[in-house]
Amino acid sequence: MLLQESRLSSVITVVGLGPSGYSQLSTGAYRVIRSAPVLFVRTARHPVLDELAAEGIRFQSMDAIYESAETFDEVYERIAERILCEGASLGEVVYAVPGHPLVGERSVGILISKAKARGIEVRVVGSASFIEASLEALGVGFTEGLKIIDAMSMDTVSSASDVGTLIYQVYDRTIASEVKLMLLELYDAEFGVTVIIGAGTEQQTVQTVPLYMLDRCECDHLTTVYIPPLNASPTDE
Repeated sequence: MLLQESRLSSVITVVGLGPSGYSQLSTGAYRVIRSAPVLFVRTARHPVLDELAAEGIRFQSMDAIYESAETFDEVYERIAERILCEGASLGEVVYAVPGHPLVGERSVGILISKAKARGIEVRVVGSASFIEASLEALGVGFTEGLKIIDAMSMDTVSSASDVGTLIYQVYDRTIASEVKLMLLELYDAEFGVTVIIGAGTEQQTVQTVPLYMLDRCECDHLTTVYIPPLNASPTDE
């Protein structure tokens, strides 16, 4: 009975860091971070964390799990379990992730599911996601619809689209090559795709290339690939 009461009193607040610096960090998220008794972050590789660290805000990252786990599924499972254990032990923790917690964050989905089963409360405080920053970088809207796809789940893509598509988590050229091979089953090799690096940051770059050249572009943890509607390849403009 005492153990159940302890669990019910635990609160994990998940906050979004936005896609870049302070301009994309919500006021609510900033306030939570500033007042956090303990702050964990999925990865320290995020522009706003340098700015927060300069303010004296301390945090613990989960980057070591990326280095020791064999698959991304294992990474997200272990991160979620770590945050849940810390929440149950400490009573109140803050877990910060890039972008918005409910957009493309598998560790958060796992965390919320497991927390519910264990009687641990999870609160979500959002910031802008990579979607808004990417669309601003492209200068396009999505009144006709928009598909969002995790690069790690490209095998679930079964057909080409008549609406724009954003593919996120294109971490490096290896992943870019896997994405390219999947897309070549759906699109012509010359079909124009746009690579966005560091959307919303001062280092932002936007480059449109034929699909067959996708894995020749530089890619990092802030890379998103935009696939325009079938009737609107960038190379045709």
